Amino acid sequence: MIDFYITVGILIVILFMLLTSSIYIVQQWEKAAILRLGQIDAIVDPGLHFRVPVIDVVRRVDQRTQTVDLMGQSAITKDNISVGIDAVVFMRIEDTEKLITQIVNYRDAVSKYAQTAIRNIIGQYNLDDLLESREEIAIKLKEEIDRLAKEWGIDIARAGLQDISLPEDMKRAFAVQAEAERESRAILIKAEAELKASTRLAEAAKNMEDPNTMQLRILSTVNDISKDQSNTIILALPLETLRAAGLQGVASLSAVSRNSKRSDI
Repeated sequence: MIDFYITVGILIVILFMLLTSSIYIVQQWEKAAILRLGQIDAIVDPGLHFRVPVIDVVRRVDQRTQTVDLMGQSAITKDNISVGIDAVVFMRIEDTEKLITQIVNYRDAVSKYAQTAIRNIIGQYNLDDLLESREEIAIKLKEEIDRLAKEWGIDIARAGLQDISLPEDMKRAFAVQAEAERESRAILIKAEAELKASTRLAEAAKNMEDPNTMQLRILSTVNDISKDQSNTIILALPLETLRAAGLQGVASLSAVSRNSKRSDI
C-alpha cells in the first residue's frame, strides 16, 4: 500500500513538471519560433502559450530596436588622408523566421559588414567633402547595410556618424587655414569700412564749401571740446569765416591789431 502511494506521488510530480514545462510566456517585445522536431512549426506572438515537452523547442527573438556601435574605425579618404570614424547603426528584427534560419550571429554579422561598408563609402570622398557631407554618408551607410540585412530579416532603421577624427598635422593645417580666412575677412571688412568712410568724407568736404555749414561744424566742435571747463580754448579762424558768420566787428578788430603790430616792427 505504501508503495502504491509512493508511485502515485512520483507520477503526480512528473505530470506537474511536464505541465509546467509545457507552459511558456512570450513577452510583449518578443516573438518566439516553435521548432518541432528541428523544423519551425509556428511563429507565436506575445502571450501565454503551450508546447509539447521534449519535442518542441522555443527560440525567442527580441523585436526592440538594437544598436551596433562602430567605434574607432580607420578609413582612408579619396585624397589619401587617414581618418578615424565613430558611427552607430540602429536595427530591429523584421522577420523572425529568416533571422533564425539565415544567420547565426546577426549582431556580429551586421557589425562586420557595417565596418566594410563605411570604409568603402569614406574612400569615395575627399576630406573636405567628407566633413561637409556627414548626413549624406550616413544615408548611404544605412542603404548599403540594409540591402544585405534584408536577406537576414533585419531592418536598418538609421545610421549616423558620431565623430570624424583627423591626424594632428591635419588639425594644425585646418587651424592655420581658418586663421588665414578670418584675417582675410577682417582685411576685407576694414577696406570696405575705409571706402565708405572716404566716400562720406568726400561728401562732407563738398558740404563744407558752404560758409554756413563750416560755421555750424566749427560751433559743434567748440561745443564738444568745451565740456571740460578746466581747459582754455584758443580758436584760430580765418577772416572770411568770421565775415561769413556776421562777426565783422571782431574781424575788423583783429585786422587793426595785426596792422598795428606790423607798424611797430
